[in-house]
Amino acid sequence: MAISRRSLVKGITYTLVLPSISCMFFACAGTQSANRSNSNNETNADSTVVTANKAEGEIVPIRIAYPAGMNGQIAKVMEKAKIAEKKGLEAKYTFFQNGPPMMEAFTSGEVDAVITSPMPVINFMSRNPGKAFVVASLGNSSYSLMVPKDSSIKQVKDLQGKTIALSFGSDSHLDFLKLLKESNLNPKSDVKLVNTQPNELQLAFERKFADAIIIRQPQVLKLQKKLDAQIIHTWPHRYISVMRADYLEKYPQAKKKYLEALQEAILFTATNKEQASIWFSEQIRLDPETIRQVSKDDPNYTVTKLENVSVEVTPAIKQILEDWAKFSYETGIIKKEVAWNWK
Repeated sequence: MAISRRSLVKGITYTLVLPSISCMFFACAGTQSANRSNSNNETNADSTVVTANKAEGEIVPIRIAYPAGMNGQIAKVMEKAKIAEKKGLEAKYTFFQNGPPMMEAFTSGEVDAVITSPMPVINFMSRNPGKAFVVASLGNSSYSLMVPKDSSIKQVKDLQGKTIALSFGSDSHLDFLKLLKESNLNPKSDVKLVNTQPNELQLAFERKFADAIIIRQPQVLKLQKKLDAQIIHTWPHRYISVMRADYLEKYPQAKKKYLEALQEAILFTATNKEQASIWFSEQIRLDPETIRQVSKDDPNYTVTKLENVSVEVTPAIKQILEDWAKFSYETGIIKKEVAWNWK
């Protein structure tokens, strides 16, 4: 069963600029909400810090890529709240609809840091050993195995003989292969898997091109609301960030600045939920309320203090990545084993 593919939406690049007239503008807007006033105050403070950093010659350029998934909210907040500038970074942001084209840009050296998830990184590492480092763990969202409300599929074993649409080489692909193995189902003979681009999965579901799909948030919630779609299984969608090795060699001070910016962006998102969701909704064209509802999957969404925000790549996260890479190799998703270098 073939599903037509549309051209991948190319990244749109945004360059941070210093706010030169924001104080004058907002001083005239006496009816602004409290959240927006707080945001303006933080922006003005950031501008002062950026000016000081420039005077001291500490500004480091960085090009950051992020996807349409919920992890993209971190980068959008970092951009709109001028957080990277506060940390001494001159940041340029590029938005991508999904992982493959984003990692292609990373491979070609068009971006220096990527906010993503494990499988795009594992694919990259298997082809480009030693070219990047996992520098941050950024919480999680989720993705789910979904079926129509009137489907006869009620549990995983009911998938035998069915067609499932999913994105090959993705995090959900690997997790689904694990689930099939645990359920004693052969992915080559017991089910039919159809490779479908992430932005086409909802259409595949609505037009019944497949009996089931595996799709990430916020589309899961959208399908529940719109079609009363049913969830058979849900997995955590883990978020990480990687930086190019050659970039870190050129700018060794960039990692610390970048990690601090990530922490502050996570805190801002958690403590300014409405504003953060509005910013991200403008990027992915989804209502802010849905974004806030889906964001509750992330344990970082409840933090109230910076010291409670950890982006550390813990031993547990390292083990997960190593296990995933091993299973990816065993199942043929990647052709070469990954040699991890935990810098």
